[in-house]
Amino acid sequence: MRPSEDEVPLDVLLANVPDEVMKSFTSEQRAALWNAAKPISWRHYPINIRLSFSFFGRRHFITIVGGNERRSPERIHREQSRHPIRTAGNLLFMLGVGGTFYLFAVLGIFLFSNLIEF
Repeated sequence: MRPSEDEVPLDVLLANVPDEVMKSFTSEQRAALWNAAKPISWRHYPINIRLSFSFFGRRHFITIVGGNERRSPERIHREQSRHPIRTAGNLLFMLGVGGTFYLFAVLGIFLFSNLIEF
């Protein structure tokens, strides 16, 4: 049976730990386990956009999450080194988004200018 969202993740995790190991945990160790096991709360951000689409026969997704920063400076640094922004894939994506925006802007200017009269 899958745990509900109301169940404490640590309780679900510790239910599978043998009793002799459970008794050996201190309150500090239990607190550390709780911090490690607590779920990521994505749905509490004010901006939460998730898109899924097909592109060349394959499924892709884009997720944009925004809000107040909750991560520690150490975690931010660790994630920036693990997932850098300056990659070839990110550059191609931004060029594609920018090119599409530019194309629609030029078409809009062209269609709504005096160059074409309806």
